[in-house]
Amino acid sequence: MIATSKDNTDSRRGPRWAQIVSDVFSPLLIPTYGMAMAMWITPLRAVPESSRLIATLIVAAVTALVPLGAIMLLMKLGRVSDTAISNTRERLVPYSIAVVCYCAAAWVVRSIGAPWWLTMFFCGAAFATAVSLVITLVWKISAHSTAVGGLVGMMLWFTVSGLADVHAMIWLSMVIVLAGVVGTARLLLDRHTLAQVLAGLALGIACCFGAMCIY
Repeated sequence: MIATSKDNTDSRRGPRWAQIVSDVFSPLLIPTYGMAMAMWITPLRAVPESSRLIATLIVAAVTALVPLGAIMLLMKLGRVSDTAISNTRERLVPYSIAVVCYCAAAWVVRSIGAPWWLTMFFCGAAFATAVSLVITLVWKISAHSTAVGGLVGMMLWFTVSGLADVHAMIWLSMVIVLAGVVGTARLLLDRHTLAQVLAGLALGIACCFGAMCIY
């Protein structure tokens, strides 16, 4: 579930809105959005708002700032050619760092008393990233679709389990539409084929929903 907040390769190709969507819903940011959803549309809403904000910011630091900092460092060292990690052969180290960060996020949320289902969401994200890394060595599966697929998987589990207590079906519909918009953006930017987008989406949904079902 890792990529960067901005794709540099062929940045002028495709409509402007597609690039904006790719930036706003970068895989680096999706885990933070998932954390925010968990904090504000489940019974965790009963936790004081300041505590929820702090927990969300901690997750953002671990799953977004640390991987981004690592990518920038790798660029300075010449190990990565651009922030989008366009060259799939350069993804081994950044993706491995992402897996560690998602595992760290799982440990952090559990250590502060979060329920197991939230811990398992981050475990699912880590597993999805690991599988994506293996696949990307031979085929450029969409990291954006994998990330947003994880969000769909989380919301699907909220809906099926009855845990979401704030307009569950509306939220599920919204994240499904979001997945379609992100996938369309990646296609219009010519970053992936339809098969790569659909495969990423399926991987993200399966890993995150499956991990939360284990809980």
